[in-house]
Amino acid sequence: MSVRERLRGVLSRLGPRRPARRELLVGLVVAPLAIAGPAPEACADPVFPAAGALGLTPPAGMSVSRRFAGFEHPAGASIILVEMPPEAWDQINGRFTPEALAATGFRVKGGAETLPVAGGEGFVLRGTQPANGLTYAKWVAVVRGAPGTGLVTVQVPEKAARLVPAAAVEAALRTIAFRPKAGLTDQVAALPYTVGDMAGYRPAAVFAGSSLLLTEGPKDVDPEREQPVIVVAPSLGQAPVPSGAEVAVARRLLASQKDFADVKVTDEARSSRGGAVVVRLRGTGTDTKSGRALGVTQTMVFDGKRYLRVLGFADAGRTDALDRADRVAASVAMR
Repeated sequence: MSVRERLRGVLSRLGPRRPARRELLVGLVVAPLAIAGPAPEACADPVFPAAGALGLTPPAGMSVSRRFAGFEHPAGASIILVEMPPEAWDQINGRFTPEALAATGFRVKGGAETLPVAGGEGFVLRGTQPANGLTYAKWVAVVRGAPGTGLVTVQVPEKAARLVPAAAVEAALRTIAFRPKAGLTDQVAALPYTVGDMAGYRPAAVFAGSSLLLTEGPKDVDPEREQPVIVVAPSLGQAPVPSGAEVAVARRLLASQKDFADVKVTDEARSSRGGAVVVRLRGTGTDTKSGRALGVTQTMVFDGKRYLRVLGFADAGRTDALDRADRVAASVAMR
């Protein structure tokens, strides 16, 4: 995957949406998040999520999340930290405008303002965004330092405005800092799930502390998408899928995948794993970039208020790669 495609993935997963809508890697705002445990004591030093190179000093009452790279509050406020390559800075600079972000539902107030960052630079946009009947105050900060580019998204529902006041958010944004980037092995070890069977694939990248990109082949960056790819992406929000709607949700997500056109489901299976519902789809599609015929497999595990999505694709003739992607999906277990 190219940097641009990874960035598009970032802009697809953090928006305040229900699971029935498109989701690949990571986006701009998430739905209310789960409680992660007791809040850390207030401190002057930045707090870095496990294996993360991007951190900050969170507002009082916010704790390090166990589901994603960032912090969360029991009242539904969240801070999500997304790390990207250095070259993403130039791409973001031209795209993060009030007009461009309006299409995501983010109503920016004013324009971008410079944000001081130790050893680097950044800017921040402020505004509001509606989601699932609620209105969130929202901040999006884009920063860069020696390890790369960072995207920091803060959302605070109206009901939590007194618990996480705007002044505390502004103060936290001014503590954003970088540290040396952890190795890929450490990043994988810090994910909120394990992969028991790589089935010939290897880790290529971790996004937002929650999504894993696996590939087969020598390239870590594959802009032509010539190598088989698997993306493991858990949901970030708590928008449960109604019982009986799991297959329809899985089909809609696969059909709306921007990387594919003309998606056709050729096989469907519904089963259970413990108390969770598992939906596996096999299908075909066309690579929107190259026009090549693709084979696609998607496994979704629906478990209460969360779900896990494992998406694999390869050239249409690589049924072996898709079979092994299904092995990977069957081996994923939440911690």
